[in-house]
Amino acid sequence: MFYAPKHSARRPHPVRRRMAGIGLASFATVGAGLAAPSSAQAGTVWDRLAECESSGNWSINTGNGFYGGLQFSYSTWQAFGGQRYARTADRATKAQQITVAKKVLQVQGPGAWPHCSRVAGLTRANGGAVNPGSTATAASRSSARRAPAVRARASLAAGALVVDGIRGPKTNAAIERWVGGSVNGSLSRSDVQRLQRKVGSAPDGIIGPKTVRALQAKIGAKRNGARHLDRETVRTLQRYLNSH
Repeated sequence: MFYAPKHSARRPHPVRRRMAGIGLASFATVGAGLAAPSSAQAGTVWDRLAECESSGNWSINTGNGFYGGLQFSYSTWQAFGGQRYARTADRATKAQQITVAKKVLQVQGPGAWPHCSRVAGLTRANGGAVNPGSTATAASRSSARRAPAVRARASLAAGALVVDGIRGPKTNAAIERWVGGSVNGSLSRSDVQRLQRKVGSAPDGIIGPKTVRALQAKIGAKRNGARHLDRETVRTLQRYLNSH
């Protein structure tokens, strides 16, 4: 499925935090004047994000389709290279999950975790997605390496999708336009059902093997037996959407 973090927009209680419908008590140390910080404010920004997303459980798998401390969907974990470490995020180490999360942050920004990024105070800079020395590094690149980046920026300026195989908000919005959906950059169940009708698959709102095969046939992608929208199929889809 397309990435949608597992949490509703709710305000954290100073004594109790509710996650996935289960009440979890988290008591803060209270000092003079009641000014002591809560546990959600401790540690790195990724620790704070995990505290909000999963109560800080980096190996959590409740069976709801989201995995690990930062609640990756299977498709996002796969698209951003997480399967070099483990099949799903809950089976990877904390450091590996953060490594993949930095890639997501670089492409999608803090909005990949709409509510909890605000709670944690996550930004591209403090999350490690922005390299302070990137300008100097870019200046030292050869012209051969700069040219593709220039072409990519020109393509983006023209409104075309970058063909990178990553299903970010821009690709989602292009899919939504194609199928007549909400065009908000986040595929809802009804958007998926429209996509399924578009490609001739049963509109159950779940992108599984049958939907993937039907989509591959529609856009001329290689039928590779993928059970989820894999990176190769998304690349072909991005090319298709750029020309339709």
